[in-house]
Amino acid sequence: MNAMEWEHLLSTARQSDQAAGATSSATAERSAFNRDYGRVLYSSAFRRLQDKTQVFPLGRNDYVRTRMTHSLEVANVGRALAKRLHSVIRLHESADTLPEVEDMEDIVATVCLAHDIGNPPFGHSGEDAITAALQDTEFAGFAFEGNAQGFRLLAKICDPIKGQGLDLTAASLAAFTKYPCTEATKGEHFKKFGIMPEEMPIFKRVAESCGLTPLGENVWARHPLALLMEAADDISYLIADIEDAYFSKIISYDECISQLASMAPNFDRNRPAATPQEQASRVHLARALAVGECIDRAAEVLGEHYGHIMAGSFSGSLMKHTGTAEQYAAVKQFSVERIYNHESVIRIEIAGFSVLKHLLQLFLLWVEEPGSAQGRKIGDILHAPPAADKHARFLHVIDYVSGMTDSYALHTYNTLLGRAAY
Repeated sequence: MNAMEWEHLLSTARQSDQAAGATSSATAERSAFNRDYGRVLYSSAFRRLQDKTQVFPLGRNDYVRTRMTHSLEVANVGRALAKRLHSVIRLHESADTLPEVEDMEDIVATVCLAHDIGNPPFGHSGEDAITAALQDTEFAGFAFEGNAQGFRLLAKICDPIKGQGLDLTAASLAAFTKYPCTEATKGEHFKKFGIMPEEMPIFKRVAESCGLTPLGENVWARHPLALLMEAADDISYLIADIEDAYFSKIISYDECISQLASMAPNFDRNRPAATPQEQASRVHLARALAVGECIDRAAEVLGEHYGHIMAGSFSGSLMKHTGTAEQYAAVKQFSVERIYNHESVIRIEIAGFSVLKHLLQLFLLWVEEPGSAQGRKIGDILHAPPAADKHARFLHVIDYVSGMTDSYALHTYNTLLGRAAY
């Protein structure tokens, strides 16, 4: 199995380059990868993340993270990990094949910004709600996956006219794809899938351009920078959810400090904090130290397993290969028991199930009978494409619903189903 090479992994090819055969869209002022970052940052799909639930109900207080603030934090951690990986590469690669650290940082920051861009409203339960809502329909075999929807957005849907999405570089699209396979081909390699069959031709060109290692039919090894995106997400949500739970008064100060300190050995957990302001300051410090410690541990794995990563034989996530993986697992279990099953979180999940179920049932009337009086009206609401076949109509509904923000989905639900006045 041939090792992947950075010369190809940092491919600047874009979908729009194909006709002219060009391979770079960089300018004297900005690299191709820095332009990718701007395209994601200024996209409407990214902007909608400000009104999508991360874990806790939006509006509970002004402190908790939305998907947007979470994604910005993930991008910051991702940049730090990219710097650390570059230091590892310098030990293994010759100077003439050494990638630019700025390019690596921009790619990782870009895909970290976009890592949740395909997720529906109402938190992770929104994915289950979409799949469950289809169970009694002819589309029952469809499994919604936010990662695959994200690739679809970036590669196609963000620009429905040209069908090129944000027209990102091949390197960014490959690094974004945490699960480079379809649902049918994931097999033993991945627990989820990151590409829908409709976008497989696009990803094949991306994989070829970046020289990704094939693991079978329509399944490839991850781009090395995808591991950094995954680790940045793992680090960010694991720690931030503990902090948010404290400020949402779901867990106590002692519980919060105990969990964060287990990931930050340099934190003095015994130092007293008598006032609420002192406690908040201590929580912030513990969170910062925990993030730094996790970055250090992930960087160690990059050094220890660099050869396997480049060969495409590294399996699992960086965080699961650290010497402190058991501590992280214990914190995650605490979050499951004390945070993710808290009444306030469950309430938003139940609401999301109801809202998305009823919206999908209504919109599928257009999929089934687009020419009926009601179907035409629904089609107008959906900004439906002309002369689309049934499967295309179905995917358009999925694109529309999954792209909704929490508040827009709730408003649409209330108005279209007669639960509130216009």
